[in-house]
Amino acid sequence: MKPHERMEFELAADSLTKALPALLGAYGAVAKAHRAYFLELVKAGFSESQALHIVATQGVLGGLNGENNK
Repeated sequence: MKPHERMEFELAADSLTKALPALLGAYGAVAKAHRAYFLELVKAGFSESQALHIVATQGVLGGLNGENNK
């Protein structure tokens, strides 16, 4: 690895190490949002299997993330 590549790697690793606690702390909220979306889909008439598929493929954004999931 070239010296400038090593420096870039170390900076990236340091940034990730600093961000990791915040990322880990967000998992509970993300899980609750996914669960709430799943329950609302079931309440709206989707089967649990359908709701799980929607949440698994689209996440909580429900297709609003600019991707066309089919």
